[in-house]
Amino acid sequence: MRFKIYSIAALICGMALTACALAGAPGLWSMVTAGLMFVFMGLAYRAVRKPMDAVQNGIFLIRSQDFGSRLRLTGQHDADKVVDHFNRMMATMKAERLKNEEQNQFLSKLIEVSPMGIAICDFDGNIIDTNPAYREMATPALEAALSGLEDDSTETFRFETAEIYRCSRLWFMDSGFRRPFLIIERLTDEISKAEKEVFKKIVRTIGHEVNNTMGSVGSVLETLQDIHRDDQLLAETIESSRYSCMNLVGFVKGYAEIVKLPAITPTQTNLAEELRKMLPTLRAMAPENIAITLEIHDDSVLLPLDMMLISRVITNIVKNSIESIGDKPEGAILLYLDGQHFYVEDNGAGIAPEDASRVFTPFFSTKHPDRGLGLMLIGEILLAHRSIFSLSTYALNGCTYFSIIFKRKIE
Repeated sequence: MRFKIYSIAALICGMALTACALAGAPGLWSMVTAGLMFVFMGLAYRAVRKPMDAVQNGIFLIRSQDFGSRLRLTGQHDADKVVDHFNRMMATMKAERLKNEEQNQFLSKLIEVSPMGIAICDFDGNIIDTNPAYREMATPALEAALSGLEDDSTETFRFETAEIYRCSRLWFMDSGFRRPFLIIERLTDEISKAEKEVFKKIVRTIGHEVNNTMGSVGSVLETLQDIHRDDQLLAETIESSRYSCMNLVGFVKGYAEIVKLPAITPTQTNLAEELRKMLPTLRAMAPENIAITLEIHDDSVLLPLDMMLISRVITNIVKNSIESIGDKPEGAILLYLDGQHFYVEDNGAGIAPEDASRVFTPFFSTKHPDRGLGLMLIGEILLAHRSIFSLSTYALNGCTYFSIIFKRKIE
């Protein structure tokens, strides 16, 4: 506003100076008029200069992203209006910046402690940042599964390690473009628990019916056997029927033992020493065509194990290896221990790739007459120990490996 007044006044003085020159007015009037014109021009320049200085200072603060500093009032009305607007804008930007920083810090901490694995991708879909949960869960098999996920899709994967994951590929807007990210949720415990509850219910129902029925049938067959003891053919037939009934009871009892699996009571154990103690018994289980050897690379590590249950695990693994080898000549089973890592290697028939992810599920067995109990029992015990385990056959050498990585600490 002042700039306009001073500019108009300077213009009027200029016009008056021109009129004095044309009218031949005395030089004093011309000098006064010229002096007033220069004064008003200086005031107009000053009225423009101060706001321009304020704008330049504001630009410097914005360029340096110094949202905490403020411009000082100049005492000039027009300049102070610019300064006041700028200071309010800077206060708003500082508040927004602080809000964004607090939100980003909260989200970063939330992602960092999240039990779900989170991976942030660049605009091309390549993973550039992950949280600790993702890094703990990530395996080549899982990452291969993630690479096949479509945008806005969710799938559940079960791997040969008996781990189950629900994986999602989603996106968020960044700089006006869609940027993908991945979320991995471990469902192993929840699904295993649900499967076990269903398994328990089935076993209780079957066990109740079979035990009641077979108990009565067995009593009747024993009575008939006593009555027809003199008839050898009939007595043998009755005994065979009674034996089948007892087998059926034992069949159901095997499932009931898994349902009643006790809680683990881990103690600090030297697994190397325990394996050396078990070796003679394991060798006695194998026929002459199978050689069982033990290889230990680090026997100083103590692990929190319930050795009563772990010995059942090792015995069942070796038993499965023996059955897989069968009558094959030069059968070989290797028990290998290196610190926390233990595996059993055999050169038996192996596991088909399509069966590798299902071998630890209830009622599944690659041996048709089998009940699917052995590997289920092994899986239950190892999951209780929070161990990482897998069963697979390597195409490179045709050998099957049951690999276990024990935890140094059970949470």
